[in-house]
Amino acid sequence: MDLLQGIRVIDMTQFLSASYCSEILGDLGADVIKVEPPAKGEVYRTYGPKFIDGESTSFLAVNRNKRSLALNIKHEEAREALKKLIGTADVLVENFRVGTLKKFGLDYESLSRDNPGLIYCSISGFGQTGPYAKKGGFDLIAQAMSGIMYVTGEKGGEPAKVGYPITDIGGGMYGAIGVLAALMGRTRSGRGCHVDTSLFETGAAWGMMAAMSYFADGSVGSRMGSASPLNAPYEAFQVSDGAFVMGSGNQVLWEKFCDIFQISHLKEREEYKENWQRVAHQEALHREIEEGLRDYTVAECIRRMDEAGIPCGVINSIDKVVQDPHLAERRMVLQMEHPNGKTIPGMALPLQFSGQVCEARKGPPKLGEHTAEILGALGYSAEKVQALAAEGALGVQG
Repeated sequence: MDLLQGIRVIDMTQFLSASYCSEILGDLGADVIKVEPPAKGEVYRTYGPKFIDGESTSFLAVNRNKRSLALNIKHEEAREALKKLIGTADVLVENFRVGTLKKFGLDYESLSRDNPGLIYCSISGFGQTGPYAKKGGFDLIAQAMSGIMYVTGEKGGEPAKVGYPITDIGGGMYGAIGVLAALMGRTRSGRGCHVDTSLFETGAAWGMMAAMSYFADGSVGSRMGSASPLNAPYEAFQVSDGAFVMGSGNQVLWEKFCDIFQISHLKEREEYKENWQRVAHQEALHREIEEGLRDYTVAECIRRMDEAGIPCGVINSIDKVVQDPHLAERRMVLQMEHPNGKTIPGMALPLQFSGQVCEARKGPPKLGEHTAEILGALGYSAEKVQALAAEGALGVQG
């Protein structure tokens, strides 16, 4: 995919959120240059606990379609080389603690003086301003403070985080959205801007429905397992050999659901007639539905609901997901080159453009794999690159 061909992104990221942001831009065709410390590279390279041929699976997951420049920003000449490179760039993505890059003259205000078209994207725990700005933040903290954990878990049970680091992933997505919007804005104004988003705000924004309910009547919600505070039935149900999920969504689907499982008496009950009544009595409704379906298998339930057009699904573990025939046809599992030269699978960007998908033009890079290439394009001789490497300013692969 070459929609962002000609756009250069400087990736000064580590961990998940910001690295995912720049990977999205790389998948869309941008030239992404990942700037890493020369000795060990960014944190995820050696983070573990899982590795494929010595490369952390965390690093492999969010660093395809990038080139690696191993550079020590604490070294003055290396920093000058980086500033020269940023002068050729359209976008910079970073997730340092607030104020860190300002110490090196690598903040937006400093860099935009020489490159007014630069779009500078900061993804942090809590944003660049506000009373929490300098507070450390990870996905777990953001899920807790943004209200996600408060409503996640079984009814009456302890709060739980979502199984995936969703505010990390969502923060990366919002960062990419912000960058793309800023690129569009620059076509009119000629100027870049500072895109600022955070994990905390991502989680808070995803609470839009809960917030609106609170604004309406002061309610704060509660943990409901897989059930919904707005629809019923809309949750997981246990049958003879496992569980499935379904959502009635509207009155027609609710009535169809009752009919295909011979539980039509439920739709006639006064307390289950309308959605708001079913929501008010959904614990009792859940028990009665499970009683009516207890002799069915998951496969039979799914077959009947699919034939009736009722949204439903099995509850998959990740091994089933990556082997799902629908995702295979949608080309959601891509093939990319491991740094050792082998081909390994990964999960694709879930976008198609007139039937075209985003591919891994480059696999995740070796540390410093492209240092000489990138600096050579800036006018640095091979001898100068090697001299800087000898001083510890750079890392050069091979």
